[in-house]
Amino acid sequence: MKKSLLALALCLLYPSVSQAIDLSDDGTFKLTGFYNITGAKVLSGSALNSSSPWTYQQWQCPCSMQAWEYAGVYEKSKGFQFNQESLLGIQVKKDFTPTLSATTQIISRSNNPNAGSRPTIDWAYATWTPETDSAWTFQAGKMRIPLYYYSDYLYIGYAYPWVRPAPDVYGWPIYAYNGANVSYRTQLGKSDWATTVSAWTGGYTQKNNAYDTLIYYTTPTNESWKKILGVSVAANNGIVDVRAMYMRYKDTLWQDKPGGGNLYLVNDQSTQIMGISANMDYKNWLVKAEIDRYQQVDARKGLNNVYKYALFGFGYQFGEWTPMYTYSQYTTINEPTEGRKTQYLSLRWDFHKDTALKIQYDISKDKSHYPYPFFGDSKLLSISLQGIF
Repeated sequence: MKKSLLALALCLLYPSVSQAIDLSDDGTFKLTGFYNITGAKVLSGSALNSSSPWTYQQWQCPCSMQAWEYAGVYEKSKGFQFNQESLLGIQVKKDFTPTLSATTQIISRSNNPNAGSRPTIDWAYATWTPETDSAWTFQAGKMRIPLYYYSDYLYIGYAYPWVRPAPDVYGWPIYAYNGANVSYRTQLGKSDWATTVSAWTGGYTQKNNAYDTLIYYTTPTNESWKKILGVSVAANNGIVDVRAMYMRYKDTLWQDKPGGGNLYLVNDQSTQIMGISANMDYKNWLVKAEIDRYQQVDARKGLNNVYKYALFGFGYQFGEWTPMYTYSQYTTINEPTEGRKTQYLSLRWDFHKDTALKIQYDISKDKSHYPYPFFGDSKLLSISLQGIF
């Protein structure tokens, strides 16, 4: 593409290289922002080979899950909905010295079961480098867990070609961590390739987690990821970008008993997630691919929770227009299987500087083997105005 979407995203993540708003006369205090005004409508749907309406948890279906982290579900009976994914975010960065800064990202979401409509602090961290233009970067504070290729800018819709990254791949109950990370970037000899090696550690606890409570258990459910240890290796040459990631942690899932104490559904369970992504942005062609595996296995406890999920997409830019086809799927290997396969047709129109209009049509098939109707099959039409400032 004429200008890499990844480069645009990095401009927002690092205000020093973007047209940020100066909040101080000396230019050491800057503000950037982003927004997604997203609406979608379920056109049709069915479950267990029946098109009759059904109820899953608190949702009237036919319906379509599009934001697992915040339980964003579109319901056919409600027509076009703009209150599931729309959001406004700002990021402020203060440079204390040329090598020390602090960054805070605040997002107000139209749908946030854990905080209502109140803005939340998604990021709050400090960054230090040993010297200006150092290959080493150290960060500490609250940050997003870098599980996926688009993790750092998942909610900056302007940074990718779709209305949203494939929900079949993107979305877990815990998505942030309090901790620290370190990264090292270097050029590979005299080639065009550069590589970045990153490692992170920390933990996070979310009470009454929307993912667990609303989607699966209905009873207020808490989840904690502790002793997180992760590492990733990425390499790119300006055209091809590949990344491998591995992370392990201790997972605890519990509910508070009415009379006191806890009911543990999972307690201090060793868990690992690994993934590989490969992306190409060559001339007018785009190719996106990502494969991940979640594993939580303990024969003594009868646990055999393994998820496999993947996406593949390709597109072509015609001037201001970028049509794209994408396929994604996820499945568990243990019965009762939960799974889904989805095809996406998306069109991005860059009609104005730093602003894009997107339209997307999803055909999703529920491959779960539950004895009750889950989210079912659905056809979803989405439209979104997304931009940065």
